[in-house]
Amino acid sequence: MSTIIDSYNYGTVLQAVATRDVLSEYGKPYFIDYCRPDWTSIGLRQIYLRDKHHNPAINLLRYCVAFPNLRKNKYIFRSFVERQLDLVDSTPYLEGGPFDANAIYCVGSDQTWNEELNKGIDPVYTLMHVPQYMKKFSFSASFGRPSIPDREATMMKPLLEQFTAISVRESSSVKILNDMGIKTGVALKDPVLLCRPQLWHELSENVAEMSQSYVLIYMLNENPRMVEYARLLASSERITVRIIRFNRTKPVPSGCEPIYQPSPEQWVACFRDAKYIVTDSFHGTCFSILFQKPMIVFNPPRYSIRLSDVLKDFGLTERRVADDESISKISIASDPIDWNHVNNAMSVFQTQARNFLKSVINIEP
Repeated sequence: MSTIIDSYNYGTVLQAVATRDVLSEYGKPYFIDYCRPDWTSIGLRQIYLRDKHHNPAINLLRYCVAFPNLRKNKYIFRSFVERQLDLVDSTPYLEGGPFDANAIYCVGSDQTWNEELNKGIDPVYTLMHVPQYMKKFSFSASFGRPSIPDREATMMKPLLEQFTAISVRESSSVKILNDMGIKTGVALKDPVLLCRPQLWHELSENVAEMSQSYVLIYMLNENPRMVEYARLLASSERITVRIIRFNRTKPVPSGCEPIYQPSPEQWVACFRDAKYIVTDSFHGTCFSILFQKPMIVFNPPRYSIRLSDVLKDFGLTERRVADDESISKISIASDPIDWNHVNNAMSVFQTQARNFLKSVINIEP
């Protein structure tokens, strides 16, 4: 299994665990232990030291300040990956063979085909060195963008034509495939929505339940409007505001109780125990749905199409806050959600995924 496991991101590592859970019904999944050059310790250091927006002395200072936070994040996410996934050496996938002819090779989910993030066509995430005659397929892979340049499409096409079957995470990615001349791609949902629902309760079962009711802010992009709304909502409900923070050196918004650098298990429990969730995150929205929590979704500055798609998929488009909407007039937190409709949609999506995998792997789950 080739998927992204190197970034310090909750959605990234949790989708990998969800993928493991889904594929475990069909055999033993092994994950390629691969770190992209920019995400190695040396790579991250160079990103700071070569920043052209600052002089070398400022860059060195910024790196020294960031280093303890980077080290803590590496421990949090790497230790989780090692606890949860069976890992195999990445060398054959970077340099070529040998490969087990009896194995089935899979790539996805996440933005494995995002050339902008990967700094080019990645050999591991395209299974470039796996021989063409071996079975290769993708499971909810993503280009991460609504379109790609012609140059990139020209390089990707011969690699993807070797795949037995292709499933992608967004309808926009199906269009990218169609524009390449690959007409067999199908859209499936993110694996966190396709795995067993009880997986997330199992993952967080050793995390003590938070006793006090709260509004949870999970904010990937600093947005004062989100914080203002969460405070107003908490005040009206007479509960507290808790905010997940990735960096202890950044100030915490007034009136918010920080949850610093939780482990992925603790992160899941934050959603499990919240009364309301305010987020600009795709996976934040997914876990609000999974735990059936009333969510209020703000637009991120980039890559908002995934949020639009997942809310539309579950009939929740009214949960999204318009960019010009007055904070004081937002009342969606109190609007009831038809969770029966959400659960029915979830069941349909999971059936589609099982049918796809059964047709590719040719094994009953």
